[in-house]
Amino acid sequence: MYRIVWMLTLVGLFTASGCERKAADPTSGKVTSEDVRRDASQAAETAAEYSRQTKDEFQEKIESRFKELDAKIAKLREKGRDLTDQAKIDWDQKMADLETKRDAARAKLAQVRDSSAEAWKDVQKGAQSAWDDLDKAFHEASREF
Repeated sequence: MYRIVWMLTLVGLFTASGCERKAADPTSGKVTSEDVRRDASQAAETAAEYSRQTKDEFQEKIESRFKELDAKIAKLREKGRDLTDQAKIDWDQKMADLETKRDAARAKLAQVRDSSAEAWKDVQKGAQSAWDDLDKAFHEASREF
């Protein structure tokens, strides 16, 4: 019996100490259309800024990789100068294909540069694919020499 009284007393104390009387405010917690507009605007601005930043980072990364690859292609071209006959013809064809792919990748990078921050993700896929083709062609050409 004492246990029940003791537990009821504890429950009563916890309940009483946790209850705070507040004046009823019918508007508290109510979301207004102005709240929605403000929050949506802030979310849109944040998303646009994030998109712009990722676009800039991607563009800088690809441009840096282009500089490195251009230097490697120049070295590779120098190594192929001394080839003769059929090997020279094959080599020149590989280098022409490599440069064609490099030009295509540069065109895709220009599309990324010219795209809006909101639309660049669609363009990024094409640019990344063109870069991958170029990188693969370079490795194939350098492997043969």
